[in-house]
Amino acid sequence: MNNFYALIYLTEELKPKFLGQPFHFSYSPHKDVWEGYVGHENDSQRLIFGTNPSETALFADKHRGAKKTNVTEFFNELKRERITEIELAEQDRILTIYFGPHKKLLFQIFGNKPNVFLIKDGIITESFKGGREFEGEPEPKPRPPKEKTWPDKKLSAKRSILHFFPAFPRHLVDPVIEHFNLENKPMIEVQKAAESIVDAMLNRPEFRILSDGNLCLIPQDLLPAENLKVFDNVNDAIRFAYYKTSRERRLAARVQTFKPKLEETLNRNESTIHQLEDAEKGLERAEKYEEFGHLLMAHAHQKTDGGTESITIPNFYDDNKPVEIPLKPKQSIAENAQRYYDKSAKAIRSVEESKNRLKKLKKETKSLKAILRSFQEIEKIYEFDDWFKENEDELKRLGVLSKAKQVTSLPYRRTTIEGYEVWIGKNAKSNDQLTTDAHKEDIWLHARGVSGSHVVIRMNNQKEMPPKRVIQKAAALAAWNSKAKGSKLAPVIVTKRKYVTKPKGSPTGAVRVQREEVEMVQPQKEVS
Repeated sequence: MNNFYALIYLTEELKPKFLGQPFHFSYSPHKDVWEGYVGHENDSQRLIFGTNPSETALFADKHRGAKKTNVTEFFNELKRERITEIELAEQDRILTIYFGPHKKLLFQIFGNKPNVFLIKDGIITESFKGGREFEGEPEPKPRPPKEKTWPDKKLSAKRSILHFFPAFPRHLVDPVIEHFNLENKPMIEVQKAAESIVDAMLNRPEFRILSDGNLCLIPQDLLPAENLKVFDNVNDAIRFAYYKTSRERRLAARVQTFKPKLEETLNRNESTIHQLEDAEKGLERAEKYEEFGHLLMAHAHQKTDGGTESITIPNFYDDNKPVEIPLKPKQSIAENAQRYYDKSAKAIRSVEESKNRLKKLKKETKSLKAILRSFQEIEKIYEFDDWFKENEDELKRLGVLSKAKQVTSLPYRRTTIEGYEVWIGKNAKSNDQLTTDAHKEDIWLHARGVSGSHVVIRMNNQKEMPPKRVIQKAAALAAWNSKAKGSKLAPVIVTKRKYVTKPKGSPTGAVRVQREEVEMVQPQKEVS
């Protein structure tokens, strides 16, 4: 979203909003999101930086009340310091906000690891991401401008554009090549076409969000791609694109979490219904067993050898044709007859139970199909939240979500947080089992520095992180189920299960964490 040309205009738009204003505070309301409040406490603006590599974006937004609990603040050293300058690197996506001659916030707006650094006299003293990994390191420097030399060999149209204009928006290269039919043109023509487009972005931009959700500064007359929306300034365009992409990503993560559960439960129900519909055949067996009982009772006076495994007698139900009836060798004919009466009664009971279960299961499956249809109609993240709130109890009843009554027999406790299944260890042995059973992409939590339960948020093999509030609620449970339960705030380790290992020969429940982030939370016994 923040290509270099967009940042040129964004830098100029931020200056009148923030220059001379005091820095109030900054924090992370969600994973991969930094928000800085600039201005006076009741009259401030937000500077938002989304650092997810798939939706990196920096933009200003209007004031909104900040969360007060379960959040980590950043760069407190800057509180009440005034912004003296905002500057974009000459040929790189590095934007710097200065606070006098010695301090500055440096926004690294590119690559797989976008970040914000607090720089003091050229040295990193704090970073938004990476913990203490960057402390004491020199500040990142922009890439030096490349000399515009003519390549010594023929390049493809795509490589030619990026050779002559390294900052050209990558997502627009292919549409430009296609529209201007540059694929097989001489390099000089490719250069001239790209030069005219760059000149337009620098001198007469249009701030368009295309139908694919991407930002485009190329005017419509040069690149007639379909617009989703057009804005008067680049900040509003970036903000629109970011929120749209962010909502779509979060919705996709929720859908990927729930869809397999719904479909698996529905398939299981339909398979069971198919089996139960064959249960009527049990009545035929019941009739056969009862006939065997009557036939044997009619010959109860006969003596058999102790090892006799069957008897052949006339079947008066079938014109006295001979029928062979299996026997229990150590039982008399009368006892064998009673055994067949018992089997007949049992078969009849089984059929009745199957009929009752079939009726109940068909009703549940009808309800499940209705829930699945409403789930498939969800298009917005808020619609998912409403859908889940409305159907949570029914999802538990139908077995899609774990039921609280089921946890007592498990080696660890299970509960749900906003539709995510959560495991909680009961003791050291239970912790070992829980961590062993967890998938590598599950989220693993543990109170930092004290003994306590391992806690896991199940992700169903999805690589996305759950919403921040889900992590915080699970962290509150981990803190409660630890020696830190009496604290007002407790640090809790949050990481992927794949970064948790068990050293050879270590005590039960002991693990080593290779990567971690920390959430400060208030311990809670139950979360809603």
